[in-house]
Amino acid sequence: MIVGALLAIVAVMAAAVAWRASNLSTPAVSGVALVVIALVLAAGRQFALALPAGILGIGLLRRARAVTRAAPQPRQTSEVRTNALAMRLDHDSGEMDGEVLSGHFKGRWLSQMTLEHLKELSRGLAGDPDSLSLLKSYLDRHHSSFDDADGGPLPDSNGRMSVEEAYRILGLEPGAGIEEVRLAHRRLMKRVHPDLGGSDALAAMINAAKARLET
Repeated sequence: MIVGALLAIVAVMAAAVAWRASNLSTPAVSGVALVVIALVLAAGRQFALALPAGILGIGLLRRARAVTRAAPQPRQTSEVRTNALAMRLDHDSGEMDGEVLSGHFKGRWLSQMTLEHLKELSRGLAGDPDSLSLLKSYLDRHHSSFDDADGGPLPDSNGRMSVEEAYRILGLEPGAGIEEVRLAHRRLMKRVHPDLGGSDALAAMINAAKARLET
């Protein structure tokens, strides 16, 4: 009996140390501790105590597992950069937003700017067709009546796009395999293809990124 109690205390202390050294949740650690205690008690033939401890421990472990499964997963995004804009596209929702990288509105997000500010920004990008095309992609989606940004599709960057840029545009980690590249390309094209109400500029960049990584 005394030996069993001592072993149980040791088990609890070991579980506490494991919790401090890991990112396990409190229910998970408590569940592990209770299961260990139940095993120790069972070894000491203290079945009346071992059974409820084991049941409670398993219940806590199941709850911790359910919480982990229900936790939101990191969202996957793609990013297209030009001299003046960094446009980001959420793969799941298709939502698009951009950060201004230079000029009077540097550091501002397009979603935080008024239509008048966006018009002013478009005029300031008159000499930067790449950035103007990205801005037009945003305006087409969020301000469809605004047609002052007449930049055409981004030029085919296949000859000058770096591998790192291509992975970033497709929302992939460097070194992703060709199948991951193709899956990301298909997923993104469903969001930005012009025939589906998307953007010529982003579609061109996504196609160029896929071509760059397939070479």
